[in-house]
Amino acid sequence: MKNKALIICAISALMLSGCTKSNILASGGPAEPVLETQQGIVLDWVQIGSSLDDEFLNNEEYPMALEEGSINYSVDQNGKTIELNLVVKSGTSTEEAVRFADAVIRYLNDEAATQDFSYERSSETSYGGFSKEYDMHLIVMPEYTMEEKQYWLVDMDIPKGSDEKIVPREGAVLTEPESETSEDEEQAEDDTEESIEETTAAK
Repeated sequence: MKNKALIICAISALMLSGCTKSNILASGGPAEPVLETQQGIVLDWVQIGSSLDDEFLNNEEYPMALEEGSINYSVDQNGKTIELNLVVKSGTSTEEAVRFADAVIRYLNDEAATQDFSYERSSETSYGGFSKEYDMHLIVMPEYTMEEKQYWLVDMDIPKGSDEKIVPREGAVLTEPESETSEDEEQAEDDTEESIEETTAAK
């Protein structure tokens, strides 16, 4: 009878172990991606910044973006705020500034959603889940106008979850586009200056 009881206990133990799902991967086995929402995820802002640069700089769809330093931000994760400053080329119109800012906000959100699945991705009617949790102060300014607010093209607050439409700053003064002088034109100007200096010296 004692042996029979031991056999029953052994069988019960085997049945229980068979019902328990193991979380230990077999040695050398492929790791499965974790797709469910995780708690306590800290966003990698270095990666997000790099992705933003790759997307918008030197992109024919966004010719107003500078080659460097066009997208700048400061995130307060405790206060749930983000300062987003976009610097564009001189001569950028308010319409172009609005289009650029709208694209950057949505792309930023989607990059955050790629790292943290708890954030909704952006859509035609929503900036996305990140913007539902963070108050944003948005500025779009031409280069070299940081201290000259009259030239800022956009300067507004977007409260979290509002999906408030981006609008140009009222009374913004448009800057003139920088003239693009070719190397031949620059050389011609240099030759002309040298010729004038030589003529003046001969006199």
